[in-house]
Order: sequence, then C-alpha cells, then structure tokens
Amino acid sequence: MIQVFMLVLIMGIGEDRKEVGETLYFRSIQVCNATAFELTKRWGHWSHKDQVTAYCLPKAVEPDTPLIDVTD
Repeated sequence: MIQVFMLVLIMGIGEDRKEVGETLYFRSIQVCNATAFELTKRWGHWSHKDQVTAYCLPKAVEPDTPLIDVTD
C-alpha cells in the first residue's frame, strides 16, 4: 500500500448534496489542494444552488492505482 491524497467533491445544498462519484488520487497534497481550490470557484451568475465543497483526504491505495503526479 502507498499513501496518497484523495479528492472529495460534494455538490448541492441541503438534502440534495451529493458526492461526485469520480475518484482522483494525487501523489502531492499541494496539487490535490490546488485542484480542490479550482473546482470550487464559481464564475458567472452564482446562486446558492451552486455550492461545491472539495477537500483532500489521506488514503492508502495499491501501488498500481492510477495517480495524478505533476513533476517540475
């Protein structure tokens, strides 16, 4: 098992809040947090129905799990 960071994305408000089923794993917490920040931005005519929450959780996965790995 290897330690990575899993992006959790939740959309909606109240009873309609739903976790997005697509799972993304990142090698870097900085890249995961930057992605979470960008996904929660709202452009145009924002309303309370457009609420999005995103955060990163540490997670242990198998070594062959596809990872988002950004290198300089």
